[in-house]
Amino acid sequence: MDELDELIAFLDDSRPPIKQHAAELVQGLTGSPEGIAKLAGRSAKLLPPLFRLVPAAEATSRAALVALVNLSQEPEVQQQLLALNAVGRCMDYVREKSCPGRNDLLVMLLANLTSLEAGAEALLQVGKGALEGLNVAVLLKLFLLPVAPNEQDMYEHVATVLPNVTRFAAGRRLLLQPGRGLLQALASQLRSSSELRRRGCAGAIKNCCFSCEADGTANDIAAEGEALALILDVLCGISGKEEDESVRESLAEAVLCLARVDDARKQLWKADAPTLLQKGYEFEENRTVCACMEATAELFLSDGFEPAPQEGGEAVQAAEQAAAAAGQMLGGDALPLPRQEPPRVVIEEID
Repeated sequence: MDELDELIAFLDDSRPPIKQHAAELVQGLTGSPEGIAKLAGRSAKLLPPLFRLVPAAEATSRAALVALVNLSQEPEVQQQLLALNAVGRCMDYVREKSCPGRNDLLVMLLANLTSLEAGAEALLQVGKGALEGLNVAVLLKLFLLPVAPNEQDMYEHVATVLPNVTRFAAGRRLLLQPGRGLLQALASQLRSSSELRRRGCAGAIKNCCFSCEADGTANDIAAEGEALALILDVLCGISGKEEDESVRESLAEAVLCLARVDDARKQLWKADAPTLLQKGYEFEENRTVCACMEATAELFLSDGFEPAPQEGGEAVQAAEQAAAAAGQMLGGDALPLPRQEPPRVVIEEID
């Protein structure tokens, strides 16, 4: 037995101070890539006793959790943690409040584990009948609780979990359940002071829009008027510029995905999207965002701007103004164009 094996054995020692010291030493080793690689080679022996310390006294538990978060960056460790039902056990600890003051670390661990398909499915409880989606619903409820100005944001990293789970239909269905207002709630986070919250929510919204046609949810998303207005406002900088380019990229791609669906595009017309996008385009420097805005403008131009006769002169005038905005984005006159296949912008899901 070498020194590392002895250290791992001390994690199961009957004396709490010894266990704490061993956990702290393991945590220290995970502070460097070399230490992580060394411990990962012993993960089969290390992970079970280390995970057993999660509900221990605070100092021991915190050291064990930090070590697990750091180690769970490694694919082999992720697989072994999933085999130990780490996702389910973390959610049990969150629900039971077994680790007060450490839920942020539990959520960080979940964020790393849900980067794998098996981890995301475990959190979503796919195939578990009435339980499906319960874990994510619990995390969403905690994520959306207000955070006081001087209070630690214990659930900020749920924003990293959301793009992971929305790669799957079960996750998207949960967020888009009619009447629950979750899309609006996520859109409201686009004005959070937390960059992580804004990025994660923008990524989750993009994933929902990316698959909206295949999922049959495009109309449901577009019908969320308040959420759509917030998305356009943040993307176009109407109430204030979003400095994070990744947030703007995700939202621009989300709007483009919606615009590719005819009925959803009608809702974008009603939200005055062409005019808002034109305003945002004037000051946009990010190439990806500009390309998405241009492709969206092409889709608006292809519609021909023919409001229903019963909508009257105001609708015609609004359509003409929106047409002018779309045309300006493309550097040309706002004349009705024959319907055609618009330029394609390749969009990938947020991981």
